[in-house]
Amino acid sequence: MQRRKLLMGIGLGLAPVASGLTASRASAQGGLPIVIGCQDSPDWLLYAARDLKLFERAGLAPTFVKFDGGPPMIAAAQNGSIDVASVGSVSFLMGLSQGVDWRMIGINPEGAYSQGIVVRKDSGIVRPMELREKRIGVFKGSMADYGLMMILRTHGIARDQVTIQYMSPEEQYQALETRRIDAAATREPWLQKMVHGLHGRVIAREGDVGIYTNVDSYSVRRDWLQTHRPTAVRFLQALLMAYDVVEKDPAAAIRAWADDMGIKIAWAEEIYENVPPPLIH
Repeated sequence: MQRRKLLMGIGLGLAPVASGLTASRASAQGGLPIVIGCQDSPDWLLYAARDLKLFERAGLAPTFVKFDGGPPMIAAAQNGSIDVASVGSVSFLMGLSQGVDWRMIGINPEGAYSQGIVVRKDSGIVRPMELREKRIGVFKGSMADYGLMMILRTHGIARDQVTIQYMSPEEQYQALETRRIDAAATREPWLQKMVHGLHGRVIAREGDVGIYTNVDSYSVRRDWLQTHRPTAVRFLQALLMAYDVVEKDPAAAIRAWADDMGIKIAWAEEIYENVPPPLIH
């Protein structure tokens, strides 16, 4: 499977401290506070840095807030309840349109193979073109929502030729299980959960049809960045340290994410193969 990887867009003057030496000497006690909004997407470096206490080594005192998807982070960023959002590009642009003055300080991996469409085993759907007149669940305003529209367009299916039901990934799982929907447009680890837990079948991944727009970012409000630049630098230092660990042995990142997602290590390893960390250096 051919994949493209995106470089981390740091741009915060990290060159003098890229080795992490300064960060490794920082004391976890009295660290700079930071509230990090994250999702259940395969954010390998963030989860590895969390479990290995690398944010603390970088001199931070992190708090993590979990979200069902990107859209709920918009309001959280707007009201200042989170400092950093690990958010997809569609939600980032939605935030801009709603007045969130935020900036990307880092780019996560391209997720073209971490999202797709999974169908119920008895749905009779084998190919994407057979989605016509079917019921499809998707998280409104998410990258999966955009990806679904692009997959439908690629196969000549108009928006009004399918029934879209907006729901969270967890609700999609339940709806697929109870036959309230025929297919779900979602991301990992939910693709794996639906395949293994419901005997579902993935009929399309975005990358398979040339859709490479699923890019996650680490984004912060501009006013926060202006007054907390050292905190932002230390956040990225922790990710640099996590990359150096994961590059030698990805087991720490895979285990951290699998445990948090409640999935088997083997499933996480397959996802890691499809969606590896970014080439951060």
